Amino acid sequence: MTLKRKALISVSWLLVAVCMAIIFSLSHQPATQSSELSMSVMGFFAQIFTKFIEAIGHDVFRSIAHALEYCGLALLLFNALYHTSGKPRIILSFVIGVFYAVTDEIHQIFIEGRAFQFTDILIDAVGTAFGITAGYIIYKVITTILKQRRGNRLEKE
Repeated sequence: MTLKRKALISVSWLLVAVCMAIIFSLSHQPATQSSELSMSVMGFFAQIFTKFIEAIGHDVFRSIAHALEYCGLALLLFNALYHTSGKPRIILSFVIGVFYAVTDEIHQIFIEGRAFQFTDILIDAVGTAFGITAGYIIYKVITTILKQRRGNRLEKE
């Protein structure tokens, strides 16, 4: 294994760990602090998308945020598993993402004002599925482009 590949794998898994740490730290906030944070983030986006956010409301906004954080985690997992194994690991990416969502909800049982919510796991699973789908599409586009370039080089020789 080349040094470049080892570095790529290490950085990929480091990004997964950082994303998981961010999710953990956000889940570790008491309910009041978490709500204040989402309201301030919602306020920021409200300045940009006022009508949209007013229409969807706080709960839907939080659900979208949940899905997006797990979408990002899934993209990072897909990438790390791909670079580690050399091929797409769709099911393993999904299982790890959803498993992390379950452990995150269990963790919230021990946080003041927070609770285990099965609906959050479902939302996180949907976000995970979207992230993996995006990762797979990116993978297919890149491999198609690389195959075309290789084919063009062979034709020229």
